Amino acid sequence: MSTYPTSPRSDFLEWCQGHAPIFTANAAAIGLSTEQAAAFAAATTGAGDATVKQQQAQQAGKVATQEVNEAFGDLRSEASEMVRTIRTFAENSDNASVVYNTAQIPPPAKPSPAPPPAEPKELTVTLAPNSGDLTLKWKATNPEGTQGTSYIIRRRIMGESEFSFIGVTGTKQYIDKTLTAGPDSVQYTVQGQRADSAGPESQIFTVTFGQLPGGGVTAYVGASAPRAAIAATSNGNGAGYANGATNGNGARSLSRV
Repeated sequence: MSTYPTSPRSDFLEWCQGHAPIFTANAAAIGLSTEQAAAFAAATTGAGDATVKQQQAQQAGKVATQEVNEAFGDLRSEASEMVRTIRTFAENSDNASVVYNTAQIPPPAKPSPAPPPAEPKELTVTLAPNSGDLTLKWKATNPEGTQGTSYIIRRRIMGESEFSFIGVTGTKQYIDKTLTAGPDSVQYTVQGQRADSAGPESQIFTVTFGQLPGGGVTAYVGASAPRAAIAATSNGNGAGYANGATNGNGARSLSRV
């Protein structure tokens, strides 16, 4: 164990301050000269005084740092107000460039155009009960800060060579009410549009209609039906149902398993 602590400094100073009067009062009895005891006491006092000055300086530094931060905050506010006032004056003057040149500040930069809408992906479809309406839903993560995106829906039925416009929506879903019963599949594309900025057109979504055991009809995206669409169950009359069924008029409809 050390005779006296060497760190932290505060512990060492406290030890010296406690022993200085003992060494001075008992110098001869403990083998010290009067001069040695006095020198130790003076060194202890000097270290204590220096420590106090350091602490005072540190506190003064904190205060000075706070003051300079506040001063620069005030200066930034004033500079911002000056620039705002000059720009307002310039934009309402007959010659804005003269005002900016005189003030030696640049005119405000023109805002960058917002990125185009995102590509619609992950289409899902739902066949409505009785009506045969087909509800399309998709996902699209549009650029941050943009709004007002509309989606253009195009459709191509078997036998047609081109996609035809069938509607536009301001949400990420669209109900196709004009599709008649008959085709085994139909294709859709979705494209985001905002003002005069058009996003990329989606990949072609192929919606296939499948016949279920028991006479039901289902709709799904892709070339093959998912298991849930194939696994039909029976109702009380023995008819098979899964994602869809046909009503009495032959229209596609969605029923519950």
